[in-house]
Amino acid sequence: MDNAFDASKFRSDLNMILRLTTSALYLTLLIALSGCASVGVGNITPKGIAPKKLPAKIYVQEFTAPCDNFRVDRSDEKLLIFVNNERHTLALDLVEQLTKYIAPAQILPEGNRLPKGNFWLVHGIYDRVNQGSRLLRAGVGFGAGGTKMETRVQISSLATKKPDTFLTLLTSGGSGMAPGAWAAFTPAFVFYWPGAIANAGGASLSGLSIDRKRTAREIVATLSEYCFQKHLIPERRTRRPKKLGELPSLQRPDFVIPKNGL
Repeated sequence: MDNAFDASKFRSDLNMILRLTTSALYLTLLIALSGCASVGVGNITPKGIAPKKLPAKIYVQEFTAPCDNFRVDRSDEKLLIFVNNERHTLALDLVEQLTKYIAPAQILPEGNRLPKGNFWLVHGIYDRVNQGSRLLRAGVGFGAGGTKMETRVQISSLATKKPDTFLTLLTSGGSGMAPGAWAAFTPAFVFYWPGAIANAGGASLSGLSIDRKRTAREIVATLSEYCFQKHLIPERRTRRPKKLGELPSLQRPDFVIPKNGL
């Protein structure tokens, strides 16, 4: 009969729905957890007299970086090279973001005298850098093997005899909250290996290079919001920082691709 119940077809359709639903749930979880793996800012403190106008140029000093604050798979001379490269690359990232969103920027070489005039200075210190384990991030995830990067930042005006700090903040965050390969296992075994590969690949893309890019982005976003609050830039140009303990503001994202496997 045409209207007879086809149990075999029903089971087939139900299994397909379950497989699609399971895949969608894992994809949603991956996106949500990946969004949680980020860098935020806190202790944002305006100080002193606010600048009256944007600077002609922003200078960036490479952050102070005590080697004892770095937990990475290097030591001795290799550690020193790693730390110096990290300092310089963060300064380059800051220059790129500052030039894009605030004002022209450049690195101020270490040892150079501070210029005087309508200029700003961005400088800071690394409080903590933890490389984590890429193997654990790819295989397990959910924080296992995660990275961590924390900095303290000062932004000063160079219009006075001595640098006048008008904004301080800290950054904190890392990568590694996305699920690793094992989390792709589902009762629908056909989806296990593709899911595992996707999870491992996504988790392996996290690392210190991502954290560094995010750190630079959030520092500049904090300064951008400050400039808007002081009526130095219009709202349409304003970047909103991700503040620690708060949901991030909706805005056009800057996509970040890690380099050099870190």
